[in-house]
Amino acid sequence: MADVDPDTLLEWLQMGQGDERDMQLIALEQLCMLLLMSDNVDRCFETCPPRTFLPALCKIFLDESAPDNVLEVTARAITYYLDVSAECTRRIVGVDGAIKALCNRLVVVELNNRTSRDLAEQCVKINTFYSLLFQQRAKFHYR
Repeated sequence: MADVDPDTLLEWLQMGQGDERDMQLIALEQLCMLLLMSDNVDRCFETCPPRTFLPALCKIFLDESAPDNVLEVTARAITYYLDVSAECTRRIVGVDGAIKALCNRLVVVELNNRTSRDLAEQCVKINTFYSLLFQQRAKFHYR
């Protein structure tokens, strides 16, 4: 995975129409593998910084025409970032409409469709991360 060019990866993530959707899916899968297999968090975040990649991932959720299979891999990439650093939630919340888009996907889940169910599971994980973070911050402010 060391040969993945982050600029190309980011460019492909920002594609999303017609045949470009395939390139977007490839970029998402590459990013997931890079995040999952990284043995050095600092190097991984240096290569694919959350400040750049998380807004791009959130924008995929804002695309109402994005299919469930693309959204599921997108949500998985977001959860991998969150697994490494809960502070990444700030980047997600910072994208206008991202949390609403994640929640809207939960409303239209098709329980008889595996990809849709997997997408819903990933959305719940993301929502859990940021709700826990806000609970911790609320406790801190009340002390």
